Amino acid sequence: MSEPVLTIRRGEPDDLSPLSFFCDTALRRDYFLRRGQLAEMLRGDRHEVYIAEIDGVLVGLAVLTRPGRLVNVLVHPAYRGLGIGRCLVVTAGPREVRVKTDMSSGDPRPFYRRLGFRPSGERNARGNIEVFRATGAAAARPSTSS
Repeated sequence: MSEPVLTIRRGEPDDLSPLSFFCDTALRRDYFLRRGQLAEMLRGDRHEVYIAEIDGVLVGLAVLTRPGRLVNVLVHPAYRGLGIGRCLVVTAGPREVRVKTDMSSGDPRPFYRRLGFRPSGERNARGNIEVFRATGAAAARPSTSS
């Protein structure tokens, strides 16, 4: 039996159905997309979507706005703790991250700190989203944004 293979790739418009199902079933408590928003992200030039798959099974995604702001990293709960989120972030190469601090799965700030991001002091009006910026090794990674 071979080892499972993690693949990170850019999302394409054909990925809309599996991504919609993934978001609706596994992540409904923490992530909301208005109708049509995911399709716009996959087709437009304002966002980059990265998909994580293990042996062809969708296990996570990352969404960036251009230029280089990570707005979401989502890993299926059954696959958390395996390094998939880290691989998504490293592959996407963001310069800053919008960190949602009221996730049902816990506070994600330590995760981003371990990856070399630091709080900027910027928050949204509700106070539940904080902007982190890349420092050190995270800042040195080239962004994949075009």
